Amino acid sequence: MAVRPLCAPGDLDLRRPLPGRPAAAQRVTAVAATAGLSRVAVATAAPWFPGLAELLVLTPGEDAPPLRLPMARRPQGAVVRDMVFSSDDAALTVSLGGSEEQQLGQVAHFALRPRPVERWRRSLSRPVYAGFSECGGLRLAVSGDGRVVAGCDQSSRSVLAWSAADGSRLVDGAAEPPRVGGSEAIAVDGEGSRLAFRLCRPYERAPDGGIAVLTPDSGALSVLPTGLDWCAGLAFAPNGALLVVLGTAGGAAQAVFLDPARQPADAVVERRRLAALPAEAAQQTARPVWGAAGPRAALRADRTVTVWDLAAGEPLCSVSDLGRSTAWALTPDGRALVVASPAEVRGHDLG
Repeated sequence: MAVRPLCAPGDLDLRRPLPGRPAAAQRVTAVAATAGLSRVAVATAAPWFPGLAELLVLTPGEDAPPLRLPMARRPQGAVVRDMVFSSDDAALTVSLGGSEEQQLGQVAHFALRPRPVERWRRSLSRPVYAGFSECGGLRLAVSGDGRVVAGCDQSSRSVLAWSAADGSRLVDGAAEPPRVGGSEAIAVDGEGSRLAFRLCRPYERAPDGGIAVLTPDSGALSVLPTGLDWCAGLAFAPNGALLVVLGTAGGAAQAVFLDPARQPADAVVERRRLAALPAEAAQQTARPVWGAAGPRAALRADRTVTVWDLAAGEPLCSVSDLGRSTAWALTPDGRALVVASPAEVRGHDLG
């Protein structure tokens, strides 16, 4: 398996290190990459000093310093929780969050061509009830055509979607009626006409591992049972005919293929068992991708991340010895795994 360095030494160093502290970032909170690794986005953080968090866009193969995008609009700073590129590499959407003391929940959308500019920024809602995880955490998804950005706000447990062009709200899961509740795992089809997400409302989980499929234009909402104990992530096929759900059941990772056009009782068309997972990895969140190479996903177990071919139910590669300060992501075409630590960023070719 070929491994490619994606940044030069020192590229991830903080521009404003504190006296007596190293310039190296202490943690990588998120990473994203484009197909072909033409761009890689890396979010770094310095614990206890959120104002030092940075968002960098690298262009591997070009002799150019990292592009640093603005994040915080308030003195206390912000930390990137998730981010995703558009399919044409022209835009980057970022989820910004804070802590219990610094409740900063925002979504920022950057256009990268012809020159980097922030197109819009939207605030997220407050937590439904106190003490639930970190404030402002949002898992993101983008449609294949790049025109729709969606997310599940884990604080308010609501599903949201925006127009990538101007940030106008397309879906407001917190609106009444009806309330559309989801948590973390979300996907958008190629045209942005359907959203799929882990169905979840405050104090309530969907029975039988139910996955919701929402059509924003009509407001139609269907619930498809998967038999999973936990949904880690979802991805639509490029043609939208199938939906793969990655999750766990009976202590093992599974991939369930659904046909959203069928009746709920007949929606499951295939099921693949991947591998047993330790208890601490049973409820992780991942972002499966479905490109020309088929559906793939990267799952963590202990300090190892393994990339799986979900259609075949077989592992493709594993990267071990990863620490808590490391982030990883698959490219949208599933042909490379990007692993980012405070010192380096590497691309692992998957073929």
